[in-house]
Amino acid sequence: MNNGQATIKSGVSCLKLLPSLCSNVNTSGKITVNTTLGRVTGARDKMGFRFQGIRYAKAPVGSLRFAAPVPITTHWTNAVDATAPGNKCPQMGDLPGGDEDCLFLNVFTPKLNADKKSLLPVMFYLHGGSFTTGTGSDPAFNPANMASRGQVVIVTINYRLGLLGFLERVDAGISRSTLPGNQGVRDMLVALQWVQSHINSFGGDASKVTIFGESAGGHAVRTLLSMPAATKDLFHAAISQSDPIDLPFNRVKTASTVVSGGAMEILGCTDLACMRSKSVQDILTAQTTIVGQAINKAPEESFLELIKPSIDGILIFDNFDQLIAGKNGGVSKVPLIIGTMKNEANGFLPSLGQGTPMPPAVFGLTLGTILGYQRSMITIAYNLYAIDGTNPDGVREAEGLFASDYLWLCPTQFLAKAYASAAGVPVYQYQFQKGYNPSTRPADDICATHVCHGDDVALVFASPALMNNATAYPWTAQDAALSRTVMDRWTAFATSGNPNPTAYGGDNLPNWPKYDSSTQNIYLFDTTPSVQAGGLRPQFCGFLDQAIHYDFQL
Repeated sequence: MNNGQATIKSGVSCLKLLPSLCSNVNTSGKITVNTTLGRVTGARDKMGFRFQGIRYAKAPVGSLRFAAPVPITTHWTNAVDATAPGNKCPQMGDLPGGDEDCLFLNVFTPKLNADKKSLLPVMFYLHGGSFTTGTGSDPAFNPANMASRGQVVIVTINYRLGLLGFLERVDAGISRSTLPGNQGVRDMLVALQWVQSHINSFGGDASKVTIFGESAGGHAVRTLLSMPAATKDLFHAAISQSDPIDLPFNRVKTASTVVSGGAMEILGCTDLACMRSKSVQDILTAQTTIVGQAINKAPEESFLELIKPSIDGILIFDNFDQLIAGKNGGVSKVPLIIGTMKNEANGFLPSLGQGTPMPPAVFGLTLGTILGYQRSMITIAYNLYAIDGTNPDGVREAEGLFASDYLWLCPTQFLAKAYASAAGVPVYQYQFQKGYNPSTRPADDICATHVCHGDDVALVFASPALMNNATAYPWTAQDAALSRTVMDRWTAFATSGNPNPTAYGGDNLPNWPKYDSSTQNIYLFDTTPSVQAGGLRPQFCGFLDQAIHYDFQL
């Protein structure tokens, strides 16, 4: 540091200039900032400054495995190297691996040395992955473009996953003081507290924090909104992308008995000491077994996302709909953007072993699995999701429409109306009619002809443009234009609480109006965006609202 300013390792000061103007410095150099705990060394490139692998809590190993996170409070003498991501948390899935020592976060900022008046809004991203996979350093949401264009500071984090992040056994007499449960959620809280304490050192305004996340990250946003006492003053706005919002929080039976109890039985453990003695691989193997048995062990609660935040009576007191209604402490009342993809469910069908064509009987089996016998029979009787016999893929099309409506679109609209009315804050709703659909997708990939779950991530972050691999991740002018449309609205919302952009002179696209129960305005992201009043698929959603009801209402 020179006179309190961050410096490039070459010794040339960046002063207060934005990266795009700071051309007199080595754009591949290292840079060190002071925090209240000590110095942190990151790096800069043409997009801005990045500090990766910053530890926000002690390694949750040994006696801290399954414990609440312990924040880092000890000062250090030598500069911490934050030029590379930290370990991801242990996981199976497509990219297995990781390490229990994984409680790290990353900061991307276009500006350092900001005085109090020029601090930038902060966007705090929570990754998806069904609470069992993922990492805050995934290249798919490299936020360097977003931070630079939007003039925001972006924080991405790791949080504990699977059994390591959601183990509890209150049913077996192990108290929450010993085994708190919701460890992954508690990690998010400690990371948000870190932002409050330290983000000003990176040019961020701790009084203007927007949480956002996609898929399970959207579910995590819902979780944090459901904890007003624990999250007071930690964030000030929220963006929820593709939260499968039909899926309720776990209750004690599922979280303690089915998930945790089942895993402990497989591992031959009756106490916490035994669980702490098991290898990470043993725990992940038991976790995989339990998830595979979910449909038989917890049919009354969704098997689609078995491991997830639970109603623990400490952080979370009820399901989101009940909290919106003012019960058990209510919800955080902050401006909200919430929305979905056009075909959320279709991309999951191949993972269920469904190819083309599928016999019509499979549709009934799918409905029965999701709804149970009685509600599936009512749905079939109304014939709203008729199978097009002329389409070889008609069964999967009907399944995709139903599951997208039931798990995502309709409950999102249902709860957005309730939140807008009860919270008395601005709510903005959207749907992507077009996603990132690279030409490298195989023609028989169902998402080549649908707007699937996750196809928004690349557009929010413009991450393919940073991957330096145009063959695998092509990025067209049309992709870039839609990405700018999305990114400008996300960052405008983080800046002002209103998603209509004013930076760069704004644009000539339609104004995004607020969503409420009377207008039900939906912003449709497409090559040419538009606004639809009256909500989406009202006949279908009305049927599900009134005749079928959602899992969180059962």
